[in-house]
Amino acid sequence: MQKSVQFYGSQRKAIIQTYMQESRYAKFAEDLHRNLTLLHKRSAELAKDLQKHHHLIWDQINEIRRIEVDIDIKIRACKGSCKQTFDHAVDNEAFKAMENKMQQFSTISKRRKSFSKNKTLKLQSVDRPSVSPSYRKIPIVRTELLTKFEDIEQHQMILELLEDI
Repeated sequence: MQKSVQFYGSQRKAIIQTYMQESRYAKFAEDLHRNLTLLHKRSAELAKDLQKHHHLIWDQINEIRRIEVDIDIKIRACKGSCKQTFDHAVDNEAFKAMENKMQQFSTISKRRKSFSKNKTLKLQSVDRPSVSPSYRKIPIVRTELLTKFEDIEQHQMILELLEDI
């Protein structure tokens, strides 16, 4: 029995450290999953806003091009009747460059990686058999507080797969 007490004392510290590390890991995994879910929701909202602004920019580029063409037409019409005119040309290369940049943005924004929210790590309590009353009546068990680790809750880690919502 004395050897059992020594073994119990030497192993208890290692078992409790492992238990605490696993508990911290499970809590960290749960917090990380919650943060990633919130981040995913926030990034989806921002992506919608960005897409809305992207469409507004396209509209503004088209409007600027239309206005510049109107100005060019009016300047050309004025050349014959105005005393002083200047040469004006629509900068098609600049508009082409803007359109290329907007197309690049469109292709980059469509290449977003998906995030799987359907997996969570949970700790589940494990049922264990109760300690017999005869074990508790042994004098050395009472004096050395040999609890068979009853004071440590036993868990098992479960990866829960959730259905897509």
